[in-house]
Amino acid sequence: MIITLSAVVLLWSFFQAPVTCGAPVRGRADGCRNNATGILMGCHIHQHRWQKLKMLIFRRRVREFCSGLFSDGKATLVTLAAAGSFISGLVALIPGVAV
Repeated sequence: MIITLSAVVLLWSFFQAPVTCGAPVRGRADGCRNNATGILMGCHIHQHRWQKLKMLIFRRRVREFCSGLFSDGKATLVTLAAAGSFISGLVALIPGVAV
């Protein structure tokens, strides 16, 4: 049960949680400020979704993506929820992890 709920929270954080887009935009150092759904998805602009995906694929842009995970309060909360659910699922899956 814990593994299932942890997976659901992790998927919600990645694809449905309300956060800001953060895709790189010319003229703005902090990126796009539109509302987005999930850490991995962009806003309603189709190109921003591809930009966020490219940030994960290209090694030189992963740092930029990771810095956006803690850019504001909403993103920080969703990132911590995803990390907590991943650790919770890991502890439930592997009994020797919980020390």
